[in-house]
Order: sequence, then structure tokens, then C-alpha cells
Amino acid sequence: MLKLRQIQKAILAKLKEYYPDYKVYFDNVEKSRSPYFYVDMFVRTGIGDDTYFDKIVQVDIAFVPMPDKNNRINRAELYVMSDSLERIFRPVLRVEDRYITINDIEHTFIDEILHFIFNLEFTDAFTDEEVGIVQGEIMEELKLTVNHLDLKEEEDNG
Repeated sequence: MLKLRQIQKAILAKLKEYYPDYKVYFDNVEKSRSPYFYVDMFVRTGIGDDTYFDKIVQVDIAFVPMPDKNNRINRAELYVMSDSLERIFRPVLRVEDRYITINDIEHTFIDEILHFIFNLEFTDAFTDEEVGIVQGEIMEELKLTVNHLDLKEEEDNG
């Protein structure tokens, strides 16, 4: 099974490969005096059976640029970063030994922050060890005997 932490590490490695001086946050953003990335992931798990299931992980990479000395954001910097992120993450993202195709990308600018959004859609499976963890291992068998009492017969005799 592909773990979310593995996806985070793959995204971090890609960003650090091209932007080694920029910080990348997944939570608890510190005040920064330089541009940085904030990565958020939303997970939806779809229908499957006991072992296989469909998974969609929506990734939102927010790029926060630094304002100039007049406290203004250079919007052109956001467009350049948007194009750069598309080149970095398309056509596939490698996570461990898997390659996940990125079909659609959304570029959104909100309050002078770039949101680079894409979905990782794949079918996943539990390993034999994980199936035991998820389904629980049988510790003991429980035998139950139920005595049947016919209430109508009891009333007739009573």
C-alpha cells in the first residue's frame, strides 16, 4: 500500500531538487523572510474489495512569494513558478517504485498565493501483513449455544 508519508517525501524531493533554498512546509508554517511552499493533501478512498481499492490524493502546493520593499507581490513571479511546477511534476510523479500519471493540473491565484493543484489517482492494495492489521487477526473462536424456549407451550402448561 502506498502511504501518504511516501507521497509527501516524493513531493518534497522534487521541490528540493529544483528549489533547494526554499522551505517546504506540510504543517506549522513559520514566519519566513524568503519564498516558500506549503503542501496540503486531501485523500478520498473509493470502492474496492477486501484487498484492492481506488484512491485519489489531491495535492495542493501553495507557493508564497515574498513582497518587494513596497509590500507588493510581483504577479509575474507567480506565473513563472506555475509554469515551473508544471514542468517539474508532469507527466508523472514517481513515488517509491510506482509512477503515477498526473492528468489534470489547476493553477489558481488566491490573495497573491499560487495554488498548484493536481490529483494522484491510483488503485492500491494491502499487503498480506496489512490485511491482518486492517481486518484483525482471530485470537480465539467463540462457541455460543442458545436454548430455544417455546413461550406458547409454557403458557399452556402454566
